[in-house]
Amino acid sequence: MNSHLINRAVRHTLSCVWATCILAFTSNVSFGDEPYPAEVASIQFSHGQRLTDTNGMTLYQFENDLREPGTSTCKDECAVKHPPLLATDVPTQIPNNWALIEREDSSQQWAFRGMPLYRSQMDSHKGADYGQGEGWNVAFITITTPSELSVVSTVLGHVLASSDGLTLYVGIGDEDAAPIECNGVCLDTWQPVQAPWAATDHGDFSVHAWADGIHQWAYRGKPLFLYAGDAEQGDVNGDNADSLRSATVLVPPPPLPNWVKVVGSDSGDLYADSNGMTLYTLYKDRNSSEQSYLGGNQCDEACLDKYWTAVNAPSKAPPVGSWSVIERQDLALQWAYMGRPLYTLNLETRPGQLFYTTFRQFQWMKPIMYSMPALQGVFF
Repeated sequence: MNSHLINRAVRHTLSCVWATCILAFTSNVSFGDEPYPAEVASIQFSHGQRLTDTNGMTLYQFENDLREPGTSTCKDECAVKHPPLLATDVPTQIPNNWALIEREDSSQQWAFRGMPLYRSQMDSHKGADYGQGEGWNVAFITITTPSELSVVSTVLGHVLASSDGLTLYVGIGDEDAAPIECNGVCLDTWQPVQAPWAATDHGDFSVHAWADGIHQWAYRGKPLFLYAGDAEQGDVNGDNADSLRSATVLVPPPPLPNWVKVVGSDSGDLYADSNGMTLYTLYKDRNSSEQSYLGGNQCDEACLDKYWTAVNAPSKAPPVGSWSVIERQDLALQWAYMGRPLYTLNLETRPGQLFYTTFRQFQWMKPIMYSMPALQGVFF
């Protein structure tokens, strides 16, 4: 990724502190007219709605449950790490799209659209979503868009996109300003996202009719365009390319602590400390109560002390996006990413190095790549 895109990503991040991107915490109300069960609430974002319990803790769905519809495959050790969301009382009326699944102990677990719901012990505070990965996905309901549009993830955050995932752009300027016209040579670079003749306005999406007869989709009054320089989902090459249009960012990525930076490597851009040294997470199997290391040979405490340096924190700072401070068994404070402790590799001497791939006993340490965040709501 070039420095232009990284700078744009940082600018988008700073323009919206993560907490202020959340529009509301809603209890027992869904997007439509259908209510939630009493044990369920939600956090609303511009790109959709995250399901939570009534304490604001994120709810998850497990891909393995697709194998046995109507049942929960997360039991024993798995259920310790991902406690099921149980009904406190069996309701007399169950909302549409919701169901109760009986577990082996006869308790009743809530399921949404056929998928059982769980919490995660990895989450340390409201709004955290550290339980993602290894088959676990945040329970998320994406916004309803016209069939020609979608929502995808990019390094700039969640953006509006075409139905095949290409980023959409709008004119830069005042929300109340007249739409920026595009004709002649402009059309070689910017392609209007055409709307069907029978299309009608819906919510933030409207149809803009130009003098030449083109009907074009608009978001909050601003016509939407594709950029000729984008080829794949996640590309944002048109963002501020001509100082006239920017990507339609619905929710920017979570912010970074002030000591974290993005550097390049042979495997792509990644997160590093203030000196540019690659940051690694201690990657553990969250589905096992034994917390065994994944992949390669295990590195014991002597190995850890010899080759790895913990990223210590000077004080118990509040969480910043996916970054938080945890307390080790020796009571020292250490930075963590998605709840996993952070380290640097002593063998690396310059920014962008990835020596961990050379040694089998290091395979359970993973670098944090600066890439597209996962699009939430894969089941919706």
